[in-house]
This record gives sequence, C-alpha cells and structure tokens, in this order.
Amino acid sequence: MTEYLTHDLILNLGEEAPEDLTLNILRFRARDTTLVMARSPVANDKTLDEAIDDQLRILREKSKAIAITPAKIAHLGTDEHPIEAREMAIELMVGDKTQFQLQVACLIPGQHRLLVLNYSKPGPLSTDDIEHWRAIKQQLRFN
Repeated sequence: MTEYLTHDLILNLGEEAPEDLTLNILRFRARDTTLVMARSPVANDKTLDEAIDDQLRILREKSKAIAITPAKIAHLGTDEHPIEAREMAIELMVGDKTQFQLQVACLIPGQHRLLVLNYSKPGPLSTDDIEHWRAIKQQLRFN
C-alpha cells in the first residue's frame, strides 16, 4: 500500500507507486516573494550535480534571457543533520520583467529524487529577503 502525505490529506493510491512530481508554491505577500518547492525523479546513475545540470539545461532552453551563477556547495537543515545541496542565483525574463531567484537543490535523503527550492521576487531581493531565505534553508527538516 502506498500512502502520500500532503499538507491537507493522505491519499490511498492502492498498490501502484507513482513518481512524485509535486510542486508547491508559497506566496509571501508582504515581501512580494514566492517559495516554490519542486520534486522530480533522478536516474540511479546520476549524481546531484548531473541532475542539476539537466534541470538548468531545460531552464535555459525555455527562458528568454537568463543569468545563472555557478552552483556552490551549500547545506540545508540544522548543524546536527545537514544535507548537502547546491545553491545558485538566477535572473530570467518573465514576460517583460526580470525575475530574481535564489535556488537550492538536493537529493531527498534516502531517495533518488531531486528537491529544488526556489525563492523568487519580481525585482532585486532585499537584505531582509535574503535573511528570510537563509532562515528557511537552516530550519528545513526532512521526514
């Protein structure tokens, strides 16, 4: 039996276990920022860096103007249970406006699935926004 937990409910999916391609979008209206959480399967022979390269290649193909900083090693969660991740800054055009993003990606512990967190704003991120982003990453916990 496969069960899936969301914020609101548990689904009984019978014997078939689907691929988790869920996307969660959280909006912080007062900040005018958005946090997007996306999950996707990763082939067993792919590393974290290869999975991220694949995702960035798709993003570059679908976006008009884009600038991506080189990925840096980052850690998510508490110092007691850190998860290795890769972090980068991204600028892209959404319509005629520039979208500023901070993105971090990791493999979900115990699974071969990629989790990408994207913190974005339709304008430059303020110091307060960046502190909010840091707090989100430091307080992240996996089930």
